[in-house]
Amino acid sequence: CHRKTRKRFQSYLDKAKNEIAALGLAPEQVEILKRYGLLAVDNVTGFHEARSGHARFETLKAAIQHITEACETVFYVEMDLKNLGGLNAKLGHTRTNDVFSKIAGLIRVFLAGAGQDPVFFRHGGDEMSAIIVASNERRLQTAIQKITQAVRELSEQFGLQDIPHPKHPGDPRFFGIGVHFGVVEIRSEHASNPQAIFQEADVQLEQNKKVPISRSSQAG
Repeated sequence: CHRKTRKRFQSYLDKAKNEIAALGLAPEQVEILKRYGLLAVDNVTGFHEARSGHARFETLKAAIQHITEACETVFYVEMDLKNLGGLNAKLGHTRTNDVFSKIAGLIRVFLAGAGQDPVFFRHGGDEMSAIIVASNERRLQTAIQKITQAVRELSEQFGLQDIPHPKHPGDPRFFGIGVHFGVVEIRSEHASNPQAIFQEADVQLEQNKKVPISRSSQAG
């Protein structure tokens, strides 16, 4: 595969905005459409709203096409906020959203720094995802380590490291908050079954959930 001038990865949402603009709508009008639900952004994480609609799946299909056309490596990153239920019980809904928002900000900064053209989604209550063009998985794993450390420090700052987990109320290993990850390199063979990417990421993420996240920012 021979690289030419780099072709920017366009998500489903980029395509939608371009098509809307081509109809003659001004940027301010596009913003109004976003405000009222089209191309909606989650007001807690700032990520694209994917709890309904087709944006995440269609962007995944666009990523598969991109790796074929642009000869670039693209990853799908599945994320799960650990112990959202315990966080809600401790802080209440509003303050929990404040913490969730800060964690999402850390995710955006570090993952965006590991690649190009990142697209972020919130597709469940505690579930997030990203599709990102990155040179290799090692850079991505380094970013994940930085996120994990930054969330530990945030947890200590807000005194959240000892919040019990509703599913493991007597097990201190599962106390506190954190982010679980599942990372899958998107491959051309996924074109025949894009859903397999979600399935592979889910398996990895569920395996990672079984490994307690250290609550101390001093952990190695």
